[in-house]
Amino acid sequence: MDRFKGVDSKFRLVILAARRSKQLIAGSKKRVEIKAENPLTVALEEFRQGKIDFEILKEEESLLKLNELNEASEGEPAAAVASEEGVTETDENSETAKEEKDTEPL
Repeated sequence: MDRFKGVDSKFRLVILAARRSKQLIAGSKKRVEIKAENPLTVALEEFRQGKIDFEILKEEESLLKLNELNEASEGEPAAAVASEEGVTETDENSETAKEEKDTEPL
């Protein structure tokens, strides 16, 4: 993942690129000069060049951000939300998620 600045795993890259591709399909402007018209190719190149900002939120921040995003998106999944300013992704491996799994009845 050395080719993609700040992206720590291929799984995160897939989620981020998919969200950015949806933005491009919806009419967002490209942030790189590239001949390709495929939104996924453009999104991957934007990440490779470091043109897309994103942050990986910690547990408390992610819960607050999820609540804000859920209110704003009206039912759209908030696991990773891309905005014109960049992409925000929540950490699904937070302690809260682990606690919820541990306390589920069998």
